Amino acid sequence: MIKLKNSEIFYFDVDGTLLDNKTHTFPQSTLDALNSLKQRGYKIALCTGRSLLGAHEVGVVDMLDWDGYVLANGSLVLDRDLNVINEVIMDPQWVRELIALNDGPLMLEGDEIFISSQPNQKMIDSFAHFNVPEMYPVKTYNDEKIFNILSYDFDTIPESLRETLFAESIIVGDQLGNREIMSIHSGKHNGVKVLNNHLGVQRFAGFGDGENDVTFLQSADFSVAMGNGCDGVKEVATFTTKTVLEDGIAHALKHFGVL
Repeated sequence: MIKLKNSEIFYFDVDGTLLDNKTHTFPQSTLDALNSLKQRGYKIALCTGRSLLGAHEVGVVDMLDWDGYVLANGSLVLDRDLNVINEVIMDPQWVRELIALNDGPLMLEGDEIFISSQPNQKMIDSFAHFNVPEMYPVKTYNDEKIFNILSYDFDTIPESLRETLFAESIIVGDQLGNREIMSIHSGKHNGVKVLNNHLGVQRFAGFGDGENDVTFLQSADFSVAMGNGCDGVKEVATFTTKTVLEDGIAHALKHFGVL
């Protein structure tokens, strides 16, 4: 295990890591800490389940001088200028099959975001939790490019069909227990590999809080779980810091002598 300060690049999840989901704010201590990392010559990158549109919605894209972006749970990797390095796109026939079997709305994330049917209460509550500014449009899927899908009624999919249906998928829970579905060739850990290779770096640190961060943190040379994170990330992380609002990112970086 390397020391945190020997990392070449630091990856940060957004919701529950950079962003506090209760106050919908980015602590000033976090912004100051990441700017200090840049001033010391480190690279910084986003590593989030949000699509590019979703990242723009909370203002995180323009907030700092990012060196790259791992988005949509690793399905979309962009360079510092938002040029595409890699995309993992879901098979349209499979997407249509999932829409037919899922009894309720799906949120489909690609270059745009839309929902497959009228929102239910779970989706409405989720959008409020993640501070989505307005409901996405309901539209028929017409083989658009899709990176990531969220199901708000996953239990309605017949259990007898799930093993076959999701044989080529990764499924993780979000903060509210909804299911995030992505290609087996995706995942934050794979997106990080792509960006590291593009940037010519090897040693990396990761900060995260949710179920979709577990494999990503396991693959990091040094990993930090947020104090508000789920048990899964705390079990695999090198270190568990304080919560977002307790200046958790700045605390970890200072604790290990990076800042």
